[in-house]
Amino acid sequence: MPTEHVGDPLPDAAPASLPPLSSPHPDAAWLNALTQPQPIISSRARYARNFIWAPFPWRADGEELQQVRRHVEQAVGASHWRFEVLQTHRMKPSERQRWVDLRLASPPLRDSYPYGSLIVDESRTISVLVNEEDHLRVQAVLPGLQVRESIALVRAALEAMALQDELAFSNNYGWLTASALNIGWGLRISVMMHTPALERSGQLHSVWEAATELGGTIRGLYGEGTPVSALFQVSNLHSIGEDEATLAAQVAGTAQFIAQAEGRALEYLLQHHAGQLHEEAEQVYYTLGRERTLRAADALQMLSTVSLAAAAGWGRLSTEVWKEMLMAVRWEAQHDDAEWRAIRMRTLVRQVRNG
Repeated sequence: MPTEHVGDPLPDAAPASLPPLSSPHPDAAWLNALTQPQPIISSRARYARNFIWAPFPWRADGEELQQVRRHVEQAVGASHWRFEVLQTHRMKPSERQRWVDLRLASPPLRDSYPYGSLIVDESRTISVLVNEEDHLRVQAVLPGLQVRESIALVRAALEAMALQDELAFSNNYGWLTASALNIGWGLRISVMMHTPALERSGQLHSVWEAATELGGTIRGLYGEGTPVSALFQVSNLHSIGEDEATLAAQVAGTAQFIAQAEGRALEYLLQHHAGQLHEEAEQVYYTLGRERTLRAADALQMLSTVSLAAAAGWGRLSTEVWKEMLMAVRWEAQHDDAEWRAIRMRTLVRQVRNG
């Protein structure tokens, strides 16, 4: 049963703020911090909250949603954190999609204009989603496996907004949310992973089944209802019945189990199928030379193939190119950028092949 307070910092937690990135227009901090292709890409913690005085977004009218947005924007403006407020109706569709690609916004928020807002901190680590499924979704995204640290950061951001006394809480159920799956702590933890070796060797689903015994669950990259493939997220199944530290340990343990299995699968492929991996990457290269459009699922498959082949010595896959290929997949793009995706992937795979 959650208690009606944010709670003490988790042990070994990160500081409550991060320094700003050096770039004047930085991407997300988790993306900038990646140093190489790896199974565990990022960790995210997100708290969902709703105001006592307003209906859930799906029941609220335009004036009520505007009141929620104004109130949250005033709260972040009065906090000691340095936030930038981006109202969704003032952004171009390509801007809204870019924030989704960077994992700092969601497809529902992208589509929620004219009443939504995206509020991001200077380091591009913390984002506040206003009038998405809930009135308020505060999240922190960090590179690698940093589950406990991401929880500590998002707690600190929520505290800094000083809205606790206005948020809906039940002594029987915990924090009240639009989805029953989030009732309790209102906490969703997710670890984004890419495991091409497990997929290539046909072990992915069996490893998932074994891993879920540790308490985590497997979801698509953008939650329920989105495709599950070699690029996926490990998440907590529910948000009630366990304390936050236990939920964090379950998700982290599940991700570590899968990452270890990916490492073993990759080692086997490199020892026994390196030549075949080279051939498959060559086929990707020639296919891209012919294709004028490319689906997201095909782009992801090509990313996996090229990642494995590069590990086996085919060309040179730099961290920057790998990150650009990851962004080029654009799984949940509002409008399918099939032509752009084909051109971008063709350029990037050529860079890898030419070293």
